Amino acid sequence: MRKAILGILLGMAVLCHPIYAEAHERNCPKPIEVTQEEAEELMKIAWCEAGNQGVDGQLYVMSCIINRVNSPEWPSDIHSVIFQPHQFAVSGMSTAEPTAETHLALAYLEMGNLVPQIIAFETVSNNNALDKYYTEAFEYRDHCFYTLKTN
Repeated sequence: MRKAILGILLGMAVLCHPIYAEAHERNCPKPIEVTQEEAEELMKIAWCEAGNQGVDGQLYVMSCIINRVNSPEWPSDIHSVIFQPHQFAVSGMSTAEPTAETHLALAYLEMGNLVPQIIAFETVSNNNALDKYYTEAFEYRDHCFYTLKTN
């Protein structure tokens, strides 16, 4: 599966090469590089949190993690963000079985298809629990996704 993902990434690299003027005009997304260990952790936690949410739902979870890594409010590496107490469903990671959809979500993320500003999420049944700290951005299936509150 990683070979297929690499093939997709190489294809994107060719399309986004500077000699293609149209690609510059489209502002190709900046690829996100993760180690093999980080990729496995991202896929396992995305599957645990949103395995029934399809490619998009799992991509949203991965985007939340990467956005936290890029924010000064949270730890600066994927492992620390995932394993920060009371944040993600890490108890299921040891038995997680990422699917082809999970691998595809990771490939989209690695190609730079990060969903910007998503910083938190919860199940819709808990909706409004995070409103004190975050602004609801959108709902997807049974999850609410949030951005940081602006003053």
